Amino acid sequence: MPLPIELLALLAVLVAALVGWLTPAQALAGFGNPATLTVVAMFVLSAAVVRTGALAPVQSFLERHGGNSLSRQLLLLAAVVGPLSAVINNTAVVAMFIPVVERWCRRLGVAPARMLMPLSFMTVMAGVATLLGTSTNLVASSLSEQLGYGSFALLQFTPMALLTYGCGVLLLALLAPWLLPRGEAAERAQQLEAGYAIHDYLSELLVADSSPLVGQRLDDTLLQHTFDVRLLALIRDGERFSLPLGGQVLRGGDLLVVKGRGDRLLALRDQEGLELVPELGAPAPLDLELDAIAEVLVPAGSRLIGLSLREIRFSQRFTSTVLAIRRGEDLLRDRLGQVKLRLGDALLLQTPRATLPALQVSRDLLLLDGAVEQDDRRDRLPWALGVTAAMLVLTLLRSDLLAVWALLAVTVLVMGRVLTPQEVYASVRWDVVVLLAALLPLAQLFSGSGADRWLVSLLAEQVATWPPYALLTALYLTTALVTELVSNQAAVSLMLPLGLSISHGLGVHPFAAMGVMTFAASNSFLTPIGYQTNTMVYSVGGYSFRDFFRMGLPLTLLLALLTPALALWLAF
Repeated sequence: MPLPIELLALLAVLVAALVGWLTPAQALAGFGNPATLTVVAMFVLSAAVVRTGALAPVQSFLERHGGNSLSRQLLLLAAVVGPLSAVINNTAVVAMFIPVVERWCRRLGVAPARMLMPLSFMTVMAGVATLLGTSTNLVASSLSEQLGYGSFALLQFTPMALLTYGCGVLLLALLAPWLLPRGEAAERAQQLEAGYAIHDYLSELLVADSSPLVGQRLDDTLLQHTFDVRLLALIRDGERFSLPLGGQVLRGGDLLVVKGRGDRLLALRDQEGLELVPELGAPAPLDLELDAIAEVLVPAGSRLIGLSLREIRFSQRFTSTVLAIRRGEDLLRDRLGQVKLRLGDALLLQTPRATLPALQVSRDLLLLDGAVEQDDRRDRLPWALGVTAAMLVLTLLRSDLLAVWALLAVTVLVMGRVLTPQEVYASVRWDVVVLLAALLPLAQLFSGSGADRWLVSLLAEQVATWPPYALLTALYLTTALVTELVSNQAAVSLMLPLGLSISHGLGVHPFAAMGVMTFAASNSFLTPIGYQTNTMVYSVGGYSFRDFFRMGLPLTLLLALLTPALALWLAF
């Protein structure tokens, strides 16, 4: 299995230290860098705001005033998620608003795909508005300080971000009704069953009196492991038993509701004395009064990413059976126990209704059925908002102490019982932290090795006669393409030193060049894998790569033309 990008970056740093290109102190300096520590604190602050229910009134407002026009919905959504994404981690904002958007779409009678992609794009565009909105800004600020230009102010690029965000939202409102997939929203259960085609895989098996399984506990029969079927319910003398079923002792005449392929069911009939009822191909109904059909998303930061359903004992852990997994355009229904979960996977579950509250509060799964989490910490909301506001004010006064203010805010949140210490550690995206800590010394190594000067001398001859606007536009497009191939943090770490050196020779203000490349590294719209929020809506919206390219290309071109012009005009 290939290593994740954050481990590859860390490995590169360690190799550089072993061969002497970096001292041990330089190699590990990224973990103590103020930018890295600030990113850790930002994850915690975002979790505190969400955990105390601060976004619940916003959700209610949108549902009351959304209207019936898609363009109006998008404009109102932009007015709400924009300010939030400027100070709260955008993955948290998207996770909170996916169920809200789905409820809107059901009420409007349209497919969720009409609004989920714009939701992701809006949070991405708004994240660059302040130094706190995205880790890309913090990395760029740290690199700027290393290169001798000083760190960014809290609102360094806010004027430019307001203009790019406004123009981008208008383009989305105009083009989304024409370019995004159309469709009608059915009832939730029908929509899920149709979207995952689960009726093709549901059947009932009758346990014959002569079956060798009579008298055995279901867990002991190994039906699920040997024949790759999923047990959903047991019907005995008209009474229906739901999950968990492992302790049930089979009797003659029992009916088993199962999910499985036809060849596996036929093998069961031949080997274990089970009869198909009704004939193969006629689906068995689910009792929705006792059982629920629910869809959950694997969100960013989930501890389930990279593990298979069998490894995490999913059925026992969540008292639910996975009927199918939707991964972008692919629908997985076979050998699900061996499937490694990925960010953005949508899982169709059959679960007892009593387990829904536990799914709502899970940090590893995001319930997409529109249920609002009943939060028991709303009394701590003034603490969360007050601490966040105080940190912003202090940062405006002394932006050079941002990491100190941010870590102090985390400490106060714990002291105020907004979050427990365990929740603080669980809220941090450690993969992002490791990536940042590794990229910063790698950027220093690149600039100190002379490789940057060689590349600059090579490229400077090609662009020596270009006007500043053309150069900045080229830097934007190049960075935007790089960020689709690697992470946005890696893109800005690679491009910023190089772009600054090239633009300096043409007399471009350094902060204008850094602003253009920082915006380009964050504004990932062309693929569902370029940014985490895009990946989160990819499966839920049922999008294809083509959908992202078709909607993302005009937005990318607009911002590639607009951002350099604004950077030169504002001149910082």
